Amino acid sequence: MAVKTPRYLGVVHHPAVGIRLPEVLLTGILSAYRDCRTAGGLMLSFGRETAPEYVINAPPGKYEITMGHTGTSIRHYLTAGAEAARKMGVVVEMEADHLQVARSSAAAVKRISGAMEIARMSDEEVERALEYIRSEVDEAVDTGYVNFFTIDTCELIEYSADELKGEDLRREFRDKFGAAGDAIISRYVGKRYVFVGASGRSFAIKFSEEDVMSLALKYWRSLETTKRICDYLREKVPWQFGVEIAFDETPFITKEKDMLFYLRELWEMGLPVDYIAPNVGFEKKQDFRGDLDELERRVERLAAIARSFGCLLSFHSGSGSSPYSGKGPGVYERLLRATGRALKYKISGIYIELLLEIMSSYPRGSKPRRVYEEVYDAVIDYVKKEIERRGSLDSPALRRQLSEYERGVKEGKIDPYDPRAEVFRYYSFLALNLRDSSGERYLRRAIVETYQEQEDFRKRVDEEVYSLTCRLIYGLAFAGNLDLLS
Repeated sequence: MAVKTPRYLGVVHHPAVGIRLPEVLLTGILSAYRDCRTAGGLMLSFGRETAPEYVINAPPGKYEITMGHTGTSIRHYLTAGAEAARKMGVVVEMEADHLQVARSSAAAVKRISGAMEIARMSDEEVERALEYIRSEVDEAVDTGYVNFFTIDTCELIEYSADELKGEDLRREFRDKFGAAGDAIISRYVGKRYVFVGASGRSFAIKFSEEDVMSLALKYWRSLETTKRICDYLREKVPWQFGVEIAFDETPFITKEKDMLFYLRELWEMGLPVDYIAPNVGFEKKQDFRGDLDELERRVERLAAIARSFGCLLSFHSGSGSSPYSGKGPGVYERLLRATGRALKYKISGIYIELLLEIMSSYPRGSKPRRVYEEVYDAVIDYVKKEIERRGSLDSPALRRQLSEYERGVKEGKIDPYDPRAEVFRYYSFLALNLRDSSGERYLRRAIVETYQEQEDFRKRVDEEVYSLTCRLIYGLAFAGNLDLLS
C-alpha cells in the first residue's frame, strides 16, 4: 500500500528539520526517518531561509541578501522534499516555517546572531509584511504540498505595556479597548486557573486586573495580525493543515501568564493551534548554559498550560554549539520528562554547519577543502564590508565576533579557517546567497557540484547527516512515532 506523504501529522510528538540544501541533505535525513520509523517535518523559514521564486530569481541587490538566503525557493524545497519522501516511502509534513511579520529579514538575522533590537513596526510596515506573506503562502499552496504553517508576529509585541502602572495603564487600556475591555477582564479576574504538570505536580495562576490590562495592551497587535494571517490561510488552503505560534524570538523568557493569556485569546478568536514555541531560555547555535532544574520546571509548567488548549510545546533554536552536542548534556532528557514525552523539536542551520565541518576536514588542495576555503574567505570578506559600509547586518555583536576572530588569528589562537569560529558559524549562511558577476550563486553551485561529483564526499555527507538526524530522533524518543499517527 502506498504511503500517504506528505501529510498533516496532527498534534503528535515529532521532529522538524530544515532542508536548506535539498540536493545535499534529503538523502541522509529521509533515510534516518525511514530507518527509525519516524514521521517528521521538513521545513524552511519563510522569514529568512527561503523565499518566493520572484525573490530567488531577481537580480543581485534587488532584495536583502538575508531574504531567501539559502538560494532555495519555496516551490523548490516543498517539491523536492515531498517528491523525495514519496520516492523513499517516508511520512513527512511539509512546513512553512516562520511566516514572519518583521521590518526586514536582516533585522531577524541580527536577533539570531545576538543583536537584540526592539523597535515598533508602523502600520505601513505591517501591511507590507502581510503582502509579502500572502505571496509566500500563494506559492506554497500552488505546489499542493504544504501541510503546516508557523506564524511569527513577535515583532508586534508591545513590550512598553509592561512598564505601565496605575492610572496610566487604565487610561491606555480604556482608550484602546473601550467597553470591550470589560469582557477581556472578566475572562481572567476572579478566576483560578489550575494545571497539572507531567510530574503530577499542580500549580495555579491568578490574574489581577492590572495583569490583564497590561497583557491585552502588550499582545493586541500580535493577536490581531495572527488572526489576519490565519484567515488568509483558511481562505487559500483547500486541504487540512496545522498551525504553530512562534513565541521564541522574543528578548525575554516566556512567562506563564503571558502564554496562558495568548492561548486563551487565540481560542476566543476561534484559532486553536497545534503547537506553541515559547522562549524557554535557548540561544541559537549554543548549548543550553542555564540551570537544568529550572529549565525542567519552566518547561513542565508551560507544557501543562499548552496541553489545556489541546496543543504541545515546540522548541526552536534546537541546534547546539556543534553538530555533535545536541543542545548540551542532559537537555533532551529534561525536555522529555517535563513534557511527558510529547513535544515538537526543530533544527535547521546545524546541518550546514555539519556540511562545512566535513569539507574543512579534507586535505588542503582537495576539491571539498578548496570550496570550503572559498566559502570562508567570501563570508569573512562580506561581513567586513558590511561593517565598513554600516550595512543592514552591521551590529555590535557582529563587530565583536569579527574582532575576536581577527585577534585570535593574529595571536595564533584561532585557525584562519576554523569552522567553529563564532563569526563564521553565525554568518556562513551568507555563502549560499552570494552571487558572481553573472548573478549566479556560485558558492551554492560549487557545494552542490562537489556533493554530486565526489563519491567519497557524498557518501560521507550522507552518513554524517543520517547520524545527526538519528541522534536527534533517539535523543528525543521520536523513533517509532509512526504508531502514534491516526
